[in-house]
Amino acid sequence: MGAKDSMFRFADGKDKLLMLLGTMGSIGDGLQYPLMMFVLSSVINDYGNPANSSLTNDDVDKYALRLLYVAIGVGLSAFVEGICWTRTAERQTSRMRMEYLKAVLRQEVGFFDTQEQGSSTTFQVVSTISNDANSIQVAICEKIPDCLAFMSTFFFCLLLSFILSWRLTLAALPLTLMFIVPGLTFGKMMMGVIMKMIESYGVAGGIAEQAISSIRTVYSFVAENQTLNRFSNALQITMELGIKQGFIKGLLMGSMGMIYVGWAFQAWVGTYLVTEKREKGGSIFVAGINVIMGGLSILGALPNLASITEATVAATRIFEMVDRNPAIDTEDRKGKALSYVRGEIEFKGIYFSYPSRPETPVLQGLNLRVPAGKTVGLVGGSGSGKSTTIALLQRFYDPIEGEVLLDGYKIRKLQLKWLRSQMGLVNQEPVLFATSIIENILFGKEGASMDDVISAAKAANAHDFISKLPEGYETQVS
Repeated sequence: MGAKDSMFRFADGKDKLLMLLGTMGSIGDGLQYPLMMFVLSSVINDYGNPANSSLTNDDVDKYALRLLYVAIGVGLSAFVEGICWTRTAERQTSRMRMEYLKAVLRQEVGFFDTQEQGSSTTFQVVSTISNDANSIQVAICEKIPDCLAFMSTFFFCLLLSFILSWRLTLAALPLTLMFIVPGLTFGKMMMGVIMKMIESYGVAGGIAEQAISSIRTVYSFVAENQTLNRFSNALQITMELGIKQGFIKGLLMGSMGMIYVGWAFQAWVGTYLVTEKREKGGSIFVAGINVIMGGLSILGALPNLASITEATVAATRIFEMVDRNPAIDTEDRKGKALSYVRGEIEFKGIYFSYPSRPETPVLQGLNLRVPAGKTVGLVGGSGSGKSTTIALLQRFYDPIEGEVLLDGYKIRKLQLKWLRSQMGLVNQEPVLFATSIIENILFGKEGASMDDVISAAKAANAHDFISKLPEGYETQVS
């Protein structure tokens, strides 16, 4: 996976340092079980030593102190693991959310075109910012550290087993693989089913979301039963996948019975090694436990791998939007900004149809010239192209053929943000954002002074009634 596709694409130098420290903390956290069992092996060996009739208080104090050292070391490692991974997860996902929304706001209006597609796109944007980003955050701050800790446990458990009794470890390792391999196989199969279930739920959710967002249309065509049938059919696929998932999960849980076969085999081999090869009982006992626990740690990592896979898919969706180049880019600074604007507008040979309805022409050969300082009214029935003409002037869309000119300059060659900043528009359906009146007015000119705000309100004949409100321009609207 390349750097641009990695979940850590937005990690900076500080994040990389935090992840390095977090990884070291995860490794230390995974040492908890191997170190504890290592101390326990010494306790059992001393207790079973014929030279010692019993453990003295000094022996107990010695091993208790070692366990305390292990607890302190593992505790500090777990603290470093938690704080570093959580901190970098917050930083990276916050940056990811900002970049995603920034990319969405760069897209051309055609990306959000039509009511049905627009509502679906809005749902997708909100879902990605919340659910997908949360999935990535959980993966970075919880699942990845847990996986690293499990792998650390696996590695050091096997290492300790070889140190304590390499004969038992070599003998028991093949049996350990007999419950690891089925676990990995069935786990991979289950992850595949889970991903299909997520897609299936997405289809069902899309049907419900479209029906609710277009509820008037559903009622108008008496399509309630049809919508319910489509939703039910989508859920039927999910149910079938759920049954398959349950079957695979049953096989996975059943394969865990091989652990008891492993214990029985280790008990037989261990008895032989103690009685015939004179190996220490504590070392044999602890080595056997470590071999089993090392295998179980691999299985413990599987649920985390599933979550990491889901987060990787979510990151891919986010990066697709971040990397999408809009057809009309508001951030493009290459265009020309005129030093003086007279305001002459001309439409020359305009042919246009909306991207969502390319087969339906809206404007065909429009030629219109509006001299500077003149007032013009466009009259026509619904769908005749009145709003479309204004949208082309604002360059929400580009015509299929022809050019729109401002003072003789093609607006395609003008800097887009500058072009739109020269226009004032009162829409047919005005929108108020859920903030103060002054913030709503400042949407028209970012960084304007209070005098500019008042002047704009007076020009709109709104200053008097705004001033009479209890909180004036600070009044919250919705």
